[in-house]
Amino acid sequence: MPTLNARVTRQTFNQVTDRVNKRLAGWKAKVLSPAGRMTLIQSTLSSIPYFAMQTAKLPRSLCDDLDRKIRGFLWGGNAEQRKVHNVNWETVTKSKDCGGLGLRSMRQMNTAFMMKLGWRVLNEQESLWSRVLRSKYCKGRCDMEMFQEKTNVSNAWQGILSSVKFLRQGIRQEVGNGTQTLFWHHNWVMNKPDSTSHRHNSPLD
Repeated sequence: MPTLNARVTRQTFNQVTDRVNKRLAGWKAKVLSPAGRMTLIQSTLSSIPYFAMQTAKLPRSLCDDLDRKIRGFLWGGNAEQRKVHNVNWETVTKSKDCGGLGLRSMRQMNTAFMMKLGWRVLNEQESLWSRVLRSKYCKGRCDMEMFQEKTNVSNAWQGILSSVKFLRQGIRQEVGNGTQTLFWHHNWVMNKPDSTSHRHNSPLD
């Protein structure tokens, strides 16, 4: 799992854009049906940036540029000629059950991959990569409260932090035997720990 510690720019992921451009250059959108273009987008174009997104937060401008290329190819356009888009992008990216085409925007997918990475950090506690990240940024701690904003962090950890608010919405924590439960410091009611609202001298602290 590569972690990019240097400043990440569009140039960092030039190979992603180059691979997408090469694919588009080799296809003739005019001779393909809309269904054929959809199949190529889902099977090839979208999967190219997905690999990099699994461990890195891509710049927003790069994600938007990839979406723009996909939109152009979907409606039969190319670098020289732009075709009219019959349906807006927000509708296209909806699921088929909701009247869309089931495509996903690059920003959405990047956020989803970062959420998955954060979930793996929590669940794969004994994995070497998880232990390294938690030791570096969380002092070995392993719970939802370990995701705190910091400076000078790797690109992967920055991506995880940016998706934590969505991760919180779908995660549930079981108390179990209580050995890993911090009564005063974990969130219980009103989405904040009791220690912020009560002064106490309890031995549970």
